[in-house]
Amino acid sequence: MISILESRYGHVLERLLPVWGNPAGVDALFMDLMFDARGTRSGWPADIWEELQFLHALHKLAYATPQVEDEPMDDRIKWV
Repeated sequence: MISILESRYGHVLERLLPVWGNPAGVDALFMDLMFDARGTRSGWPADIWEELQFLHALHKLAYATPQVEDEPMDDRIKWV
């Protein structure tokens, strides 16, 4: 099954595939896709925007660097 993004904006997937798995690369690509640096774009159709957001969230879930906790658990306030 082909995605909506692939059927209408295949060039976007061509840019995404080489950076998939690289958090910095994907973030840079999505920043470019979200913000118009040329001033000539009119925005994404709602269904495409939804798929882009899904892919970004999926990538973060799969490849995000785990956050290191600042304090050990014992030093936190414990609620009774």
